[in-house]
Amino acid sequence: MNQSFVVNMLRKKTHHFLTISMVVMVISLSMLNFMAAYISNQYEMINRDFLDNNNVKVIHVSGKGNGESTTNVELEDYTSINGLLEKHGLSEEAKAYPVYTLPTVYHSSMETAYSLVGISEELAFLVSEDCTLKDNSICVRDSQEDKLTLNVPVIEEKDGGFSSSQAVPMEMTAEKGATNENAVLIHSIPDNNQAYVNEKEAEKLTRIMYQESSNSFEYIQESQLNKVIVYVKDIKDVDRVGKLLKEGNYYTSYTFNSFENFSINISTNQFILIILSVFLVLTSIVTAILLMINFLRIQKKEIAILKLIGYKTEAIIKIYTKLLFILFRNIFFMAVLLFLLNYFLKLIPVSFTHLWSIVLLDAVILVFTLAFVYLMGIRKICREDIIHLLKKGKEFE
Repeated sequence: MNQSFVVNMLRKKTHHFLTISMVVMVISLSMLNFMAAYISNQYEMINRDFLDNNNVKVIHVSGKGNGESTTNVELEDYTSINGLLEKHGLSEEAKAYPVYTLPTVYHSSMETAYSLVGISEELAFLVSEDCTLKDNSICVRDSQEDKLTLNVPVIEEKDGGFSSSQAVPMEMTAEKGATNENAVLIHSIPDNNQAYVNEKEAEKLTRIMYQESSNSFEYIQESQLNKVIVYVKDIKDVDRVGKLLKEGNYYTSYTFNSFENFSINISTNQFILIILSVFLVLTSIVTAILLMINFLRIQKKEIAILKLIGYKTEAIIKIYTKLLFILFRNIFFMAVLLFLLNYFLKLIPVSFTHLWSIVLLDAVILVFTLAFVYLMGIRKICREDIIHLLKKGKEFE
């Protein structure tokens, strides 16, 4: 017997409930698609602006309160802060680093000046993705050369001031990508050629610059200390570390400084978005399953008629499986078409990556629903005997 012919007949002679079910499922999937796109956009924004943004994980320490007086940050504070973090079980979550500001050096051509900053090699990723701050390297904004020869001034102290009449050439490997605005320096100077070296190179440059100085190297190094920064690995610990530093009378500056429990709230919002997404998906699947199983119950009379005219149970199962497959295919295309119209008309802002995610999401939902309806609906109802199929119909009366 021609199963395709029966499928086509059933499609033409469908119950109004099936049409209503199709409309409900298309609307349900479309709402899920738009909500999923919106939630994905919010999730990506939170990750981009907060969770994956290193700028919000850096706490700047500029000084310390001491009774009624205030002192600038000192090198011993860098050690003290790390000790404080270890004491409170935060040594694995956060770490303090000194930041040094060195005198300006010039390119060998004397046309370009570089404002030098010395930081730990571990913080290279805060400066640029292309900078490693390895030994004998300098990270600059841009350079046409792979090697830079710098004129390092030998500083002379005269009459309470500083001057230089000689320079020592120093060749360094040039790394590109340094920016004036990053997590290390919160105050940038426009059009300034900011350059970065690691602590070892900063010490080497300082010894060259102040080789004529009568002051001790420790004193000079202390005077070059600009601040201490604390890098926190996980955003959820920023508030905790910031509070700990404030309790230690340190003067801090960081993104969440003016917000109460901001980092915790961000993590909570992310969790809520995930839960909401799961809830919407499950709701759509349950709705589709209930609608289709109810449709099959209404189809009991047609199933009984097919059995009476000679169709075997397995053949009827194939007929209704094919019918629902065609139905779900049409629902899939209509839901995706509505999303595409929104994508091109820009009614709700979505990216191209969302489009493919939505296509995959709809396909997974419909395939899962079809599989569940096949196992719990089609196979179960089609295997019922004729008397049971007709007992609620007029034919049985």
